[in-house]
Amino acid sequence: MIRFACGLALLVVGCSSDTSGDVTGPYSGEVKRFDVVELKLPATTADTNGWAGDLDGDGSVENQLGLIVTALTETNDTNRHVQDMLASGSIRSYLELQADSLVDDGSVGATWYASASSAPETTGGRFEGGTFTSNRTATTKHLASADVVLPVFADADPLVVPLVGIELEMSPDSQGGYFAYVRGGIPIAQARTIAYAGVLQMMRNNPTAHLTFARLLDTNKDGDISEPELMSNGVLSGFIVDDVAIGAERVLSAAFWVRLCPEGQCNAGAPVNACADRVKNGNETDVDCGGGTCPSCAAGLRCVMVGDCETAGCDNGTCILPTCSDGKRDGFESDVDCGASCARCATGKKCANNDDCASGSCSASRTCLP
Repeated sequence: MIRFACGLALLVVGCSSDTSGDVTGPYSGEVKRFDVVELKLPATTADTNGWAGDLDGDGSVENQLGLIVTALTETNDTNRHVQDMLASGSIRSYLELQADSLVDDGSVGATWYASASSAPETTGGRFEGGTFTSNRTATTKHLASADVVLPVFADADPLVVPLVGIELEMSPDSQGGYFAYVRGGIPIAQARTIAYAGVLQMMRNNPTAHLTFARLLDTNKDGDISEPELMSNGVLSGFIVDDVAIGAERVLSAAFWVRLCPEGQCNAGAPVNACADRVKNGNETDVDCGGGTCPSCAAGLRCVMVGDCETAGCDNGTCILPTCSDGKRDGFESDVDCGASCARCATGKKCANNDDCASGSCSASRTCLP
């Protein structure tokens, strides 16, 4: 049902809603910007279900992104430094609202920006008692799309993904800003391409930190992970699925949480950990590595001297490839010069799975048994 307040505003300022209940504009009032100052991806089953929405109107909520991030959290492969990335500016997302009132207004335009250079579409919505609800993805005839920034993988840049059928729910935070849920769907082909690139970057930036996941992906056991291996991996493809249709498009459903602050009123400060903010700063020789203050850099990353590298050398400004006889624990080795594509590890050495051990037995504490 169209609210009376919106019908009255139509006579005055041009508010409109079609017969589906959509708010479609034209919108009036001042445009106000709200910056993302906190961002959380669902990392538990409770988050996944609690933040989800019914995107296709089938009576069930969808949030496949939550299932992916929850699985990554269990193996320590998800990003735990989102606030550092917000503070450094590697995440600069914001929302613009055009409204006559941020308390009660039947015709509000909401536009989500991944960054200042993005070109999103505006979705309509309503303020009632200070709470904002946009057009519902499942019922709207005016699907809006926008890029969103999702810091999914550890040791990797945040993913910039297109979100179609974007919907917002916002409640005031008592400080002039909002707590908000952002939902929609990522077109499945793009979801896979972008996710594979994120996995590869994570593995190549810090291979020794992600051995459990690496053993699952490095199916030919050559000490490297290729895109074809990712594309053919059944476990990975079982998570990156088109679980819902939005309009005529098959998508991977997504929902996440943010806190929004009025522009210029919140100072994120300096990153707590500048070695995890996805910006090359300080003495770093590559992003978040090298320079004597951050962890050493993996093969292929930039360096100035040998000490910048986890591998055994710096050649023409690049960390050299690992070998199985360089006296270093590097690449996907579970211990120094053993595991993965190297010789199996002796009793007492570190392991990621049974295949790393000469005995064929890796303990729960990740040590090779006799």
